[in-house]
Amino acid sequence: MDEADLERRIAIPETRNAVDDVHRSNVGARLGAIEETLRWLVRLIISGLLMAALTYAVQGGLMP
Repeated sequence: MDEADLERRIAIPETRNAVDDVHRSNVGARLGAIEETLRWLVRLIISGLLMAALTYAVQGGLMP
């Protein structure tokens, strides 16, 4: 094996590691965005349920 072959063999794993690092950081950013969206969705659903219960109560739903 000559020096060029050795350099090529060393460069392949280094390139794979660099690609994997970028992929991991991108996946982390995307998951963070998904978590934030889900958090707001849950807040909206809970707020809607609370408003529906309040409306029901104000309209006399709790009166005998």
